[in-house]
Amino acid sequence: MSPGVELLLLLLLSTSLHAEISHLPMASNRIILDSTELLQNPLIPDAGVQAARATPLPPQKCPSLQRYRKMLKDFDDLEDLYVDVPVHIALAERQRKRFVLNLNDSTPLTIRFSAPVGRKMYYNQTGNPLRPAAVAPGPGVAVGSLVLPCALRGQYDLFVLARHSGALKVDALAEHPQHDWPLLNATHRIAIRTQNRVRKREMIVKWERSKFDFHVMHYCLVIQRLSMDTPRMSFTNFCQAVSAYTDQRPMTPSCAAGGPLEGIWGAPPQRERRLNPRQNVHIVCTGKRRQQLLRRLLPRSSYHLDLFGIHQGRQNLTLRLASSQVNFNRTQPLALKQQALMQLKIGGQHGKQVYSFKVPQTTRQLGEPFMRHLLIPCSGSEIRVKLLRQRSEVGKTEAFYSPTYIRQKGVLPGERYLMRFEPSNDDEALRAQKVMVALSSEALFRDLPELPQNTTVFNVRTRCSRATIAWNGSPDERELSYCIIVFNLPQRNRSVVDFTNYCMDFVPKRVMQYRNFEWMTCRERQQSPDNIETETILNLMPGSSYLVYVTANLSMGKPLPYQALTLHMASQCLDGSHESFY
Repeated sequence: MSPGVELLLLLLLSTSLHAEISHLPMASNRIILDSTELLQNPLIPDAGVQAARATPLPPQKCPSLQRYRKMLKDFDDLEDLYVDVPVHIALAERQRKRFVLNLNDSTPLTIRFSAPVGRKMYYNQTGNPLRPAAVAPGPGVAVGSLVLPCALRGQYDLFVLARHSGALKVDALAEHPQHDWPLLNATHRIAIRTQNRVRKREMIVKWERSKFDFHVMHYCLVIQRLSMDTPRMSFTNFCQAVSAYTDQRPMTPSCAAGGPLEGIWGAPPQRERRLNPRQNVHIVCTGKRRQQLLRRLLPRSSYHLDLFGIHQGRQNLTLRLASSQVNFNRTQPLALKQQALMQLKIGGQHGKQVYSFKVPQTTRQLGEPFMRHLLIPCSGSEIRVKLLRQRSEVGKTEAFYSPTYIRQKGVLPGERYLMRFEPSNDDEALRAQKVMVALSSEALFRDLPELPQNTTVFNVRTRCSRATIAWNGSPDERELSYCIIVFNLPQRNRSVVDFTNYCMDFVPKRVMQYRNFEWMTCRERQQSPDNIETETILNLMPGSSYLVYVTANLSMGKPLPYQALTLHMASQCLDGSHESFY
C-alpha cells in the first residue's frame, strides 16, 4: 500500500479512534497492532486493567450525569424559585424551563403546578434524578405536582416541559401536603424496650406498633450516641435527623438514582445493623418490623433512641412516635435484699440469669452462720438454682416447680454470693420467665409465713357439686390463717400449665379482680393432732374444671401459696350419692 493511501485512512479513522480511546480506562488505551491479541480472552485482564476497573467511573461513564449536563444545555431558560413565593409565567407548547431552588435548612417540600407539565428534579448537581411522590390533584393543584417528605438543604434543579401553551403557576411550600392531618399531633403511648448484650456489643430494640393506621405504618429508628463532646440533639421532625445523619458523612458522586433519603429508607430491612463507631447519629428503617438488632455499640456509652413512623398511605408522612434513652453499660448482677420478697426475671440469654446477695455482718446467730432462701417459680415451671462464690459452686438444688426452701450453711459474714437460675430443660425455658425470691439470715422470715416441707394440696373426695381438699398445716407458731381461692379454667383449654401463677397478688381484696375468679374463703387454722387442714368447696359445676390455691397468711405481711391443685368435675351425676375418692 502506498504511503499516501495509508495517510488517508489514518485521517479518516482518527475521529472514531479518538472517541473510542477516551471512553476506555487508561490501562486499555492502546491500539491493537498484532492480530494475536485479538484471540486473547477479554474476560481475563491483567493486573493493570483490574486496578483501573476498581476505581470509580469517570463522569463520562455516568449516563445520568451525562443526561443532566445535556439538560443544562437544552434548558437555557432559567428562573429562580423561592420557598413560599409563587412564580407566574407564560409558557408556549413544548417550551422548556429550568427552576433553581436553594434550601438553607432541611424541611418537607411540596411543589405545586397549576397545569400539567413534564418535570424532572435533580439534587445538588449530582446528576441523580429524584423520585418524589405525587401530590393528589385538587383546586389549584394539577396532576404532576411533587412532594418530598424530607428535602435536605442544598440546590434543587427542576426541569419543566410545558405540554400546552398557557399560564403556569409554580409554588414551593416548606410543608407536607398532609401536615394538617388531625392525628399528626396526637399522643402516641408507645413503649420502647431494649435488651443490652454488652459483652457482644449488641442491643435489641423492640417497640409497640402505632395506634394509628398500623397496617400502613413503617418505622425508622434514629440512634444518637451521647458524650461530653457531642450533647444530644433534639429532632422535632424526621428531616432534622436525616440532615444530621448526612452531614457527618460526605456525599460522593454516584450514578445510582435517588437522593440521600431514598438510600436511607429505600434500603431493605435487615435483622441486624452494624453501627459505625465513628459516627454519632445513625438511622435504621425497619419497614413494618417492630424490632431491630444493633451491633458494634460502644460500652459505657449512652444512646438516645427516637422512633419515627412513615405513613405509606399519606405520601410518606413522617411523625414522631416515641423516644427513650439507654445506658449501654455492663451491669452488675442485681443485689437481693434481705427479708423482702422480690419478683425477678430469669428468662435472660440462653435462659440463665444471675443475681447476687451479701451475707450481713451479724453476731445474732449462736451457731454456724446460714442463709435461708425461699424460691417460688411464678408459672410453675421446673427450674434449677446454683449458688456460686468467686466463680466456684458452693451449692445447688434439684429441679423444682413449686415453693421451695433452701438452707445454705457455711456462709461467711460479709461475703458476696451469686445465685444463678436456669430452666431444667429447653421446653421449660419457654415458661421459666419469672421467680420470686426471699432471703433471710434468721430462722424465720419476718413478714412471710412458714410453709411446710410438703406443700402439696390433696383432693380427698369429689362429689357432683362439691370437693374436699386437704393440706399439711404450717409449722409456723405465729397467728396464722388460710385462704382457699378457686379459679374457673376455660373449657377450650384446661391445661393447668397455662394458668398457674404463684406470683399473683393473693391479698383477698385484689385476688378477686383477676380473670376467671370463681370463689374464695378464709378461716383460722384448725387444731388437729396430725396438723392436717381440710376444707370443702361447694357449688361447683359438673363438667367444669377448676384451679385451686391455698395460701397461708400472717396478720401482717404477704401471703404465700401452696402447690396449686386442679379439679375436674364429672360431667354426669346420676344421683346425690355419686362421688369419687382419690
